[in-house]
Amino acid sequence: MRYYIHEIKLWFKNDSEPKSYELKPNKINVITGDATKGKTSFLKIIDYCLLSKKNRIVQSIINENVSWYCINFFINDKNFIIARKSPEAGEVSAEVYFSDRGIYPTLPVANISIFQLKEVLNKEFSIPKIEYPTIKNPQKLSYREFLVLTSISADIIITSNNYFDKSFYEITTDEDLKHIFYISTGIDKIQNILIEEKRRPIEQQINKLANKINTETAKKKSLDYELAQLITECKEYNLLNVDFEYSTYIEAYNALNQIVKDYIVLANNEKIFKQIDSLNKEKRNLIKKTNAIENFKNEVDIYHKNLNKYADSLKPIEYLANNFSEIIPSRSIHLFINSLEDSLKEIKIGYKKTDFKFYKYQTELTSLNERLKQIDIEIKSLPKIKSIFTSEAAKYIFIGNLQNKLTNNEKNRLKLDSPQKELLANLKEELEKLDLQFYDIDKNKYVLNEELNKSIQRIYSLINSMPNYKNHTIRFDIDEMVLKLKNPRELFESEDIGSSSNYMFLHLCFYLGLHEYLIKNNHKHVPQFLFIDQPSFPYFSGGDKVKTDDQEKLIDAFKLLNSFLSYVINDLKSEFQIFMVEHAPKDYWEDNDLEYFHTVDEFINGNGLIPQYVLSKNTEENDSID
Repeated sequence: MRYYIHEIKLWFKNDSEPKSYELKPNKINVITGDATKGKTSFLKIIDYCLLSKKNRIVQSIINENVSWYCINFFINDKNFIIARKSPEAGEVSAEVYFSDRGIYPTLPVANISIFQLKEVLNKEFSIPKIEYPTIKNPQKLSYREFLVLTSISADIIITSNNYFDKSFYEITTDEDLKHIFYISTGIDKIQNILIEEKRRPIEQQINKLANKINTETAKKKSLDYELAQLITECKEYNLLNVDFEYSTYIEAYNALNQIVKDYIVLANNEKIFKQIDSLNKEKRNLIKKTNAIENFKNEVDIYHKNLNKYADSLKPIEYLANNFSEIIPSRSIHLFINSLEDSLKEIKIGYKKTDFKFYKYQTELTSLNERLKQIDIEIKSLPKIKSIFTSEAAKYIFIGNLQNKLTNNEKNRLKLDSPQKELLANLKEELEKLDLQFYDIDKNKYVLNEELNKSIQRIYSLINSMPNYKNHTIRFDIDEMVLKLKNPRELFESEDIGSSSNYMFLHLCFYLGLHEYLIKNNHKHVPQFLFIDQPSFPYFSGGDKVKTDDQEKLIDAFKLLNSFLSYVINDLKSEFQIFMVEHAPKDYWEDNDLEYFHTVDEFINGNGLIPQYVLSKNTEENDSID
């Protein structure tokens, strides 16, 4: 990714003239000078302006004098300026000025939020809005993670087993570091993270459905077992043939339901009997009433016949009464004849009164006969009563339980009859399609690591200051994330290569080889930029004077850097910028015609990151106050 810093600028709290440090593209930009003058703070300033969450800039002299820090840089042919207010009370500031047209303010004023600016930078670093899947507490993957590959800090440059300043860039675990390295080198790709983002909810659904299906399967097995138990019990009660078999639960349901239906009819016999008994009882009562009425009618008929007989026997009296003058007149006879005549009249009147058609019983008899006919119809309409082959109470109790269990079994099975398996199959198919898009990490891990090692080996072959390891092969152990050397004549790789000077060279080899590889493969997440903090550290750590052989080693290191720039610019036809702070004087590169070196500033004779005119003004102001 094309990137270089054009300028680092400081505004001061005492209204002194701002200070600018101008860097050049395609150069090894060097600030050299004495110790404790703020050289190392340049990396911290760059990181602070790139929105670090931590304040690492020294408070004494530096923070206490600076009001705003600023970097002016080019990224993907765009000129960005980011200024950030100086930390206060040790805390980073949220006040940020941003220009995407390279416009400086007279004095910076906050015009964008840190969140918004990070989104802008993420876009330039080709980082989509995705969750970081490799850590337990997901955070957004950002451009800041890739900055770890852009600096060799003083904390790692001479270490034997650490090639990455994780703590400086707030990378918490080796796993996170490895993941960033994989993406940077193309072993893994952000495409995989995007796929993983899509996979995660699908996997969660699959797991949820699988658990549900497993639960349902267990429930179905339980329901199937319950059916089998019911079938067995029905055989024991002789409700099913002993040799009855079924292949599906539906067949079992049908057989058991038929038993229940049959015995529901048998159980209803008692109700039918009660209805028939009630109707027959009513019928008997009606028959009794009709019989009584019929008997009464017969008796009335007999009575009438008797009356007729009596009337016939008294008819002569009527004649005697009409012809009384012809009979011997006698008062007693006359009274007797009158008495007989009165009896005859009473018989006639009684006959009329007892005529059955004048009695209400005829109407009632008609009604009773109609009801008897209706009862016969009702009895015929009732279900035919089946024979009950057993009267054991236990069997009927079992049938009742069977019906309840069967009903519950069917209801519970219906609850499980959902399209879960079909949905699960669709989700798995969707997951398989995503998996086909995955960039094969294991395959690429080997192939791309070999390419990376070729670049590192090319750089290593240019070193003259490690004569004891001249013919060794070098490789980056991608599992341990360290460089390893091996003598072709030996079986095992070297565990210890001695001096801090050797490890300084190995760090240069790794980072130059890494960036060469990244440029060749056109990777877009890592800036084509490298900050190097004092390669001379192994040689100047004991004092300002350097032994002749150590001086030669340091010049060899500078030549290595110069050769790398030449290779990138002339052979790879690309761009690269190195920003180096050094203790060695500029004679080391100027006297050796290292054409890609550019001296930005010298912190000598009291000069430092904070210029003398700023410190002097503070002194004058303090003196005036006194």
